[in-house]
Amino acid sequence: MNTIHHYAALLANVNAMQSRLNALGYDFKETAPITPLDEQLIDALVATATQMLTDAAALKLVLYDPTPPEEEPAP
Repeated sequence: MNTIHHYAALLANVNAMQSRLNALGYDFKETAPITPLDEQLIDALVATATQMLTDAAALKLVLYDPTPPEEEPAP
């Protein structure tokens, strides 16, 4: 099975997210302080990321059990 394209897409997205996190850190340090809304959005981001880590780890527990093909109805 060719799954490498899934990993490549996921890693590209993770790298883009890391770049955005770095940009936010720069903005908070150099442009404007963190607001209460920023804090709420950061909390939501952390919660989402935590769930994604759980989901990623759970992939190791998936058992191969393909769905059998549907039988064609009798004529």
